[in-house]
Amino acid sequence: MKRADIIFLLPLEWGLKPYFIKSLVYSFVLDVVKLLSFITVFITLFLHTTTIKPSLLLFIVGIAAYNILMKWTEQWLENQVQFVLHRLNRLFSIYLICYFLLKDDWVFVLVLMSVNSVYCIFSIRKNRSLNWQWLIDEEESALLRHFKFINIFIDVPHLKRSFRNRRLLTMVLKRCIPYSQTSTFVYLYSHLFVRYNDYFYLYVRLTVIGIFVNYAVPTSGWIVNLLILFITGFQLIPLQHELKQNVLLYPIPKSKVNDSFLKFVLVILYAQLFILYCAMFIHLSTAKIYDLVIGSLFVYGFVYFFVSKRVDVSGSV
Repeated sequence: MKRADIIFLLPLEWGLKPYFIKSLVYSFVLDVVKLLSFITVFITLFLHTTTIKPSLLLFIVGIAAYNILMKWTEQWLENQVQFVLHRLNRLFSIYLICYFLLKDDWVFVLVLMSVNSVYCIFSIRKNRSLNWQWLIDEEESALLRHFKFINIFIDVPHLKRSFRNRRLLTMVLKRCIPYSQTSTFVYLYSHLFVRYNDYFYLYVRLTVIGIFVNYAVPTSGWIVNLLILFITGFQLIPLQHELKQNVLLYPIPKSKVNDSFLKFVLVILYAQLFILYCAMFIHLSTAKIYDLVIGSLFVYGFVYFFVSKRVDVSGSV
């Protein structure tokens, strides 16, 4: 679906019914394959908690169909309150169905499945027109997720970014970064990082994962810290190309711009290292000062020997 197609697809809406039915079936088959693959990989864990019966697999397939139909009915929600309630109903219904499945309480499973099936059928059978704006937004969102996944391995040019202002963090940056010509691009890169959801959420997710690992496995935390620092720094390298070409017209040498990007990455990774190291203080017996020293040396060497060879801000678009 493309935005320019709306005016052409509106007259053909009822004629596209077989297409959307096939699309739902296609999504259903993909979800079932994913679930069965997950169960196959972790089947030894499942066998320790419950027995795999044909009826259990049948209900898992039913949950996949229910999840798709509940997603499909979101297009007819009229406001944000209905959307939130619908999502909560979807989340808790799936959770309770899975819980009662594992507890072998089939009566509750049948009741929940029946009630939610009636709700889905009632919502779909109403003679409503399709919400084309919602369909196109979902299509673009799915395509964006696909591009983001590819962007983990290779740089995807002109990738549409989502952003938020985050005024509080912006105010903190304005106070922390000195007002001078040499700090111009450090200021710009810091704001790009804070406002672009892709980079900011990646940083937050990896940091939270590191905190949990340091709490759960404190003895091997320093190894995980180095791995997380490497992944974070590697994923921040494409940020250099987010600057527009006209920004580079500032009368600052390109070498200074490159140095500003390296300085930005260095500070970001040092901040992440400090947060991860603080998590190790929960287990005082495992918090060693040499872990912080090793991490600091790793960050410095990674930035100025690995990242520096891959920085060329003059190639920004």
